[in-house]
Amino acid sequence: MQVIDRSTHASEYWPGIRAIFGEYENLDAVYKGFYGTETSEKAFEEFLTERAGLGLAYQQPELAPVNFDMTSDGARQQVTHCAYGLAVAISREAKDDNLYEDVSARLARELNLAARRTEEYIAHAPLQLAFDTVLGNRFDGVPLISSAHPTPAGLMDNTLVAQDISELFFEDAVIRISYMRNPRGHIINARLKRVIISPESGPECRRILGSPLQPNSQSNNINVLRVTGAIPEVLETPFLIDKDATFMQTSEQDTPMAGLTWFERSGYEVREDSNWSNQASLLAMWFRGSTACPDWRAIYASPGSGA
Repeated sequence: MQVIDRSTHASEYWPGIRAIFGEYENLDAVYKGFYGTETSEKAFEEFLTERAGLGLAYQQPELAPVNFDMTSDGARQQVTHCAYGLAVAISREAKDDNLYEDVSARLARELNLAARRTEEYIAHAPLQLAFDTVLGNRFDGVPLISSAHPTPAGLMDNTLVAQDISELFFEDAVIRISYMRNPRGHIINARLKRVIISPESGPECRRILGSPLQPNSQSNNINVLRVTGAIPEVLETPFLIDKDATFMQTSEQDTPMAGLTWFERSGYEVREDSNWSNQASLLAMWFRGSTACPDWRAIYASPGSGA
């Protein structure tokens, strides 16, 4: 076990330091802007996906028997909650002799920040692996974003054209989402809910959506995307590895536990203890949870032109 002692930050035990830098203002939790949150009381959560309902009605000739149809269950998806933790140990002398700060309080804050940052990386992992056909394959055998999601009605697609954002790109995405189909192949009432992009795509996105007139054009045509409110929300996140990827959350995200969901099995805890054999103080943080996106219809995406 590594212990923080006076030699770790030797300068903080001598007079003369005017200021200490290293603590900065941190981002608010970005992932909470596009995740739903649920609590869990089990070791795992399981979902039944692609459950097919009834089909269309048949024309009924006079005196002919009515046709029967069947529903069917889909694949089962299970997500297992994982535990995450981090700890530090501080010598008694390092706590008592520091001339400038409360070492335990600072380390408690840093453990909290470590937990928050870890949550961001966990929550963004489904997006980072959304196109990965090796590490990103899900229970249905394909990544979250795929042109070949198996369903009872055949293969379905939630990919968008591989190009950077533009007016036409957004219009195409809105149209694609409006034709979303259920597992039986029938069109459902789906709408675009939120665009998730990196800060590098932010300026162009604001240019496209910010004007009531068509952007980058000398015509007097209206900006259909803005006038119709086709894109209700734009969320920028600096945690995306692929800077030109664009993710489009649909209204299926509002269906409980269908879209991106953070399951909290055990909330964040930080505890302090001491080792009386050497007088070291121990600080540890711990939390447990998982993420899931059972229904791929909750998100469409493009890898951008750099794919």
